[in-house]
Amino acid sequence: MKSDMFGKFNSEILLEFISRLMTTLAGKEVMLTNKRTWTIFMINPYDPLKVLIKTSEGIIDLRVEKEWRIGRIIG
Repeated sequence: MKSDMFGKFNSEILLEFISRLMTTLAGKEVMLTNKRTWTIFMINPYDPLKVLIKTSEGIIDLRVEKEWRIGRIIG
């Protein structure tokens, strides 16, 4: 949906939808595309798909780690 934000969908409505959806995931475990399972620590209000992830070693910012994305929600 994000790739079609400026084509098929109304960008304001889609951004609001994504922001609200991602806000509900704060504190949830997710599996990233690197197959590691961690917890969503904080949602970036300006780019809600690029969250901060809490790991045993510290915090990972998905804005910096561009090759990783959320693969699936664990719980």
